[in-house]
Amino acid sequence: MSYVLVSRKGCHLCEEAEQMLGALRLPFELRDVDQYPELRLGYSFRVPVLLRGSEVLMEGRFDAPRLIRLLEQSGDGAQPVAD
Repeated sequence: MSYVLVSRKGCHLCEEAEQMLGALRLPFELRDVDQYPELRLGYSFRVPVLLRGSEVLMEGRFDAPRLIRLLEQSGDGAQPVAD
């Protein structure tokens, strides 16, 4: 399953979320909410948003322990690595 981080330039929460996902070594695609009209409609005031397919896994301030639990419970094989 693929992950998408919906973010916005200049958003400190988005930068924190991106760093967290990188630290967890979770592969994801980064999409700027302002560059995609369909994302802007649904997520403009909710960024950052982590999507798995069309499912919202987390939004706003990300919580690493909670995210790790969600990924482990998902059963899709994603195994983030916390350093």
